[in-house]
Amino acid sequence: MAENQTPTGDKRKQPGSVTQSLSVGKGALHLTAAKIMTTLIALVSNMLLARFRTLSEYGTYSQILLVINLFTTLLMLGLPNSINYFLARAETQAEKAHFLSVYYTLSTALSMVIGFVLVLSIPLIEGYFHNPTIRHFYYFLALYPWYSIISSSVENVLVVYQKTNSLMLYKVAVSVLTLSVILVVKWAGWGFSEYMILFVGVHCLIALSVYGIANRVSGGIGILFNKSLIKSIFVFSIPIGLATVVGTLNTEIDKLMIGYLMSTEQMSIYTNAARELPLTIVASSITAVLLPQLTIMIKRGQTKEALKLWGNATELSYIVIAFLVSCIFVFAEEALTILYSAKYLPGVGVFRVYTLNLLLRVTYFGIVLNACGKTKKIFWCSIYSLLLNMLLNPLFYYLFGMIGPAIATFLAILLIQLLQLKMTSVITDVSFSGVFPWKRLGGITVLNIVFAAVFWGIKHLLHLEAVIGGIWESILLGCIWFAGYFLIMRKKLILKWSLLNAKGDVCE
Repeated sequence: MAENQTPTGDKRKQPGSVTQSLSVGKGALHLTAAKIMTTLIALVSNMLLARFRTLSEYGTYSQILLVINLFTTLLMLGLPNSINYFLARAETQAEKAHFLSVYYTLSTALSMVIGFVLVLSIPLIEGYFHNPTIRHFYYFLALYPWYSIISSSVENVLVVYQKTNSLMLYKVAVSVLTLSVILVVKWAGWGFSEYMILFVGVHCLIALSVYGIANRVSGGIGILFNKSLIKSIFVFSIPIGLATVVGTLNTEIDKLMIGYLMSTEQMSIYTNAARELPLTIVASSITAVLLPQLTIMIKRGQTKEALKLWGNATELSYIVIAFLVSCIFVFAEEALTILYSAKYLPGVGVFRVYTLNLLLRVTYFGIVLNACGKTKKIFWCSIYSLLLNMLLNPLFYYLFGMIGPAIATFLAILLIQLLQLKMTSVITDVSFSGVFPWKRLGGITVLNIVFAAVFWGIKHLLHLEAVIGGIWESILLGCIWFAGYFLIMRKKLILKWSLLNAKGDVCE
């Protein structure tokens, strides 16, 4: 951060300085452990909610969250992205505390504005979804954006301060509290309205705890406006924020169309079928630790080394995610039944398409552009994807029915990532074929296609479901599949992990 944007202070390395960085691998391992625990709890929470609530109630819940997500993404202006950039570049504890004070003052004010706008927009929201019950949950629309914005900062803050153990505890606690709300409502025999009140109340308490966490790790934050710093934050974050809006529209425009054209119950089915499974834990954990590291490396002129580090991280993630995607694609009916119950099986086609989307989440494809500060390119790279999605969504809906918008979204996401890689190639002066590990990922893809074809055939030829049931058949075949895949990929996994840790200590 520039000197004229933050208070002056002692330039000696502080305990929280990124120069005392954990390796990418070790830091990602801490985050992965936390995300595995929280993902399992969140998965159980969603499974129970889908079973305990009717399709109409779950559809209303989905519509409200969809609107909040869109408004929050639109009006928060990409602020959480600024934490990794500004906090990682701050050289003293005083500079970091100053930035966080300004950040939380600004984000709190914005969240209040968003809640107010949502409450005023209730008639429009009800009219769009043809659902007059939404007005009963005005308090949810008013308060939940505040939780969403404030809580989105905690991971970035704790990662930069190397507090991954604290992040683990926080994430597990939030997941347990969310699950507890569902269980308490079920145990007490309360209805949907009581669930929504308790849910938003608990999450408001969680939002308050985030201020305490930031205050503790930074040594003290307060209410602070700094015009020059706020301007710098917006210059950095608004292009990313606009790109995030475009990206969110890309992933949510199909649900918006389904919500408008189909019933609340049908939207409930589509929403759960289109829910992105939390299988990209390794990828997101590595990315969270990798971004500050790449920012520092590129700042030092180590661009090619940064690309190699990113390539190794991406390949490691892809080995894991490609297996999970292939397995779930083959056993989609059983997976959907386990996750949400058989009443959601009409959405199995959508579920399969969104499972393939996980292959496009193997890494953050704009990570190098972000680390270089070229955030405007991220924005322009995504605009074309949104335009394509807006064109293909209605066309594919009328051609293919409910599954059409899911296919359109997949193609739009694929386009944005190819464009980001092209931009990265130009910025780094590395060829398009050399900026990403295409050949290595291609080999992993072919291997998984072969495994998928073999087990698809076994499943439909042996008919083991007649003996042990369809779900247990899928579990048995999946375990055999995993054993064979792991034996083949074991050495590569170990190699990539060792390279990731060896190259991760870039700031020692």
